[in-house]
Amino acid sequence: MTVTVKKLGGSMAVIIPKAVASEMELAEGTVLDVSATSASIVLRRQGRRPRRPIGQIVAQIKPGTYRRHRDLADDPPVGREVW
Repeated sequence: MTVTVKKLGGSMAVIIPKAVASEMELAEGTVLDVSATSASIVLRRQGRRPRRPIGQIVAQIKPGTYRRHRDLADDPPVGREVW
């Protein structure tokens, strides 16, 4: 399949044919990563951020940066909850 590069404002654009967009399940707003070599341009669907282990996330928490403004136990009941 051949497509033509077109000028779009200050950039260049390539129209993705409907058949290719359907096959790749692309929709308006889909985020793609673009990479290039001397001989090719590659478009890839942007992947999700890699998951980090919970231990690594918790290790970055600095308890000294959190301030407790009030104790929730001092608040009166609002509604039907039981204290």
